[in-house]
Amino acid sequence: MKRGGDLSTIFLGVLFIFFMAVTGGASEPTPQSIDAILDIGNEMSQMRNMLETYAMIATGVKYRLPQKRLEKSMKEYEGLIAHLGKEFPDSEIQSSLEKSQKAWKPLKKSMLTAFEKPDSNRMRKEGLFIHSHIRSVIKELAGMKHYLLDKEKFENGKELNAAIEIGASSQRLSSHYMMKMWGLPDPTIQKHWDDGVRIYSDSIQILKESKYYQDGRFRKLLKSTEKALKYFQTVFSLEGDYMPVIVHKKAEEVYQAADEMSRMILKKT
Repeated sequence: MKRGGDLSTIFLGVLFIFFMAVTGGASEPTPQSIDAILDIGNEMSQMRNMLETYAMIATGVKYRLPQKRLEKSMKEYEGLIAHLGKEFPDSEIQSSLEKSQKAWKPLKKSMLTAFEKPDSNRMRKEGLFIHSHIRSVIKELAGMKHYLLDKEKFENGKELNAAIEIGASSQRLSSHYMMKMWGLPDPTIQKHWDDGVRIYSDSIQILKESKYYQDGRFRKLLKSTEKALKYFQTVFSLEGDYMPVIVHKKAEEVYQAADEMSRMILKKT
């Protein structure tokens, strides 16, 4: 009996080692990381939305109380950074947070001019600064997102990242539309617009080729974001007769669709 028991133990041990070798010791992504990835993706969108909102304030667009929205977005960003700092001791996360905070301080100072007495010349100067420096914060957010996707070995991380990028790209296009409307003398606006369109288009293609596209609800959401992209491209090519409120609403619709697709991917991963 003892010999048989020993052989059984050895067999189970070998079987376990084989299983670990095949699966790579894979485990389910933690709820903590899942929430963080979604929150970071949301913040990548909201950071670009801050630029859009600042431009709307500068051009006198009063839709949905832009100053209150900007204030809320700034507080949410700082809240997320504080939360990530407490929840993730990983050196990679901590390093990104440190760089992000360093970039955020002067950026916040510029954004706060939106709450002062309107000064068109001052706001144009700060708008140029915000546009040229906001990417530093977004870059660190993107780095943290990719780190967590790699760390948790998401089975469908590529598809999840594509859905998140569609939401973030919609906000990028909306913010650059507002800067064009504002007439901000920044020669990089067109390049950043083109980059946003490319990332948006590539992300749609990734999801079209995924298994999720077979789901009727998912397919409908993705098609709605593709239709919105064509709309963005059309209105950006026009001169005059700007439609900031409609573009803002369209970007929000895309963000909501992208968020729902992200959650569907996480549920079915």
